[in-house]
Amino acid sequence: MPHLLMSNDEPDTAATPADSSPTVLQFPRFGHSRNRAVRVSQFRGADPDLEPLRRQATSIIDEVLADTNPEDAPVREKLRWHVANNPGQPEKALLDHLRTVADQQASA
Repeated sequence: MPHLLMSNDEPDTAATPADSSPTVLQFPRFGHSRNRAVRVSQFRGADPDLEPLRRQATSIIDEVLADTNPEDAPVREKLRWHVANNPGQPEKALLDHLRTVADQQASA
């Protein structure tokens, strides 16, 4: 393995280390703590009371996006846009999408 630090000495006079294997440091796995239990929802800032609503919104979104009707392609594209702009918040994405559709229908 080539060394990243080079000597100022001439290449043929530079000392070579006896052990050229890299040192491997053991780090704890990401997301695990030895001191206290950590839930994933704490990192997302999620309220555990919203989980049933999020699952229901995700189910509705999945159902709409699974449709293959070509006439509804613009609706699916708008829903995808709302989902992309509200990562981790499917309930907000669905609400924003429904508001957009209602506004479009009211103005038409």
